[in-house]
Amino acid sequence: MDVKIISMEIPHIPAVARIDKMCFSTPWSERAYHDEFANPNSYTFIACIGNEVIGYVNAAIVLDECSINNIAIIPNYRKKRIAPLLLITLENLCRERGVSFITLEVRVSNHAARRLYRKAGFDDVGIRKGFYKRPDEDAILMTKYL
Repeated sequence: MDVKIISMEIPHIPAVARIDKMCFSTPWSERAYHDEFANPNSYTFIACIGNEVIGYVNAAIVLDECSINNIAIIPNYRKKRIAPLLLITLENLCRERGVSFITLEVRVSNHAARRLYRKAGFDDVGIRKGFYKRPDEDAILMTKYL
């Protein structure tokens, strides 16, 4: 499987929004991704096989901090080392930009994602009560120091 990681461009936005709808109970709209594309502090990398977008990571870098907003992989392509490729690509950008740490929130019940982030070097650093909706759930705040 030849997976290519590239920066999201405007033509990729509908595919990224479709992935959001597949993966999240409160997905972002296409408009939100257009706004992210226009934001100079926002970075979205997509994973492609041929012309098919199969996953993405979206993050914001402000000063020396990076916050991952979303990372998602089409269900059929999970557990194929695509999410780690996206995280490595983002981490490389962060290192180039002099970022001190990367942070993210993850549902308490999302054990698979929590394992992925721990393997990538993230540690649990806190809890955000009631962070998620549909269903209501706390988030674990995870951070990786660079």
